[in-house]
Amino acid sequence: IVAGLSTPLAAIHILWVNLITDSLPGLALGVDKGDPLIMKKNPRNPKESLFADGGLAITLFFGAAIGLITLISFLFIPVQNLLFSGEAVTLSAIQAQYASELIYTRSQTYAFTVLAISQLFNAMGMRNLDRSIFRYNHLNNKVMILAFVVGFGLQIAVTEIPFMAGIFGVAILSWKEWGMLAIFSTAPLWFHELFVFAQHLAKRRKK
Repeated sequence: IVAGLSTPLAAIHILWVNLITDSLPGLALGVDKGDPLIMKKNPRNPKESLFADGGLAITLFFGAAIGLITLISFLFIPVQNLLFSGEAVTLSAIQAQYASELIYTRSQTYAFTVLAISQLFNAMGMRNLDRSIFRYNHLNNKVMILAFVVGFGLQIAVTEIPFMAGIFGVAILSWKEWGMLAIFSTAPLWFHELFVFAQHLAKRRKK
């Protein structure tokens, strides 16, 4: 918006993400059994802030990561069109692409879908910030699996059922587009792996 581009998300999209694809994983995290090695860690000070011990950095890091892939998804179609036509990729040229209602609606749908689905993947990584997602048993939290499946299913329903698509003002996507957006949405998991790896390197250097 500051750059003069159209709004990536409508109010109803943000409301949907907050109520559905953000709340379901949050509830699932609430019943998680937690890290079995938790008793080997030092106790936390009950007076410390919620953002203590790197909490603020974690929030900003993953928030920025999800925001970045959402923005990339919103810009994907106009940038692709400009590159294919051999035109310069400038802010004014991108905004001119959004003048087409078809392109703008589809771009918003991309951003909306990636924001929603990436929250589901992010929740899986948030179960444990000290270990790789490949090193803990996901079956230990069946509620998380259910939340992921239900959240993903509801997001598909929003874009694939014409009645719902009309309410949310989104475009119906092809399976190819869904595959691409699903891959984009896994980014929080890979950022999670980078975060865990960086922590392990820092601990080794201290030792």
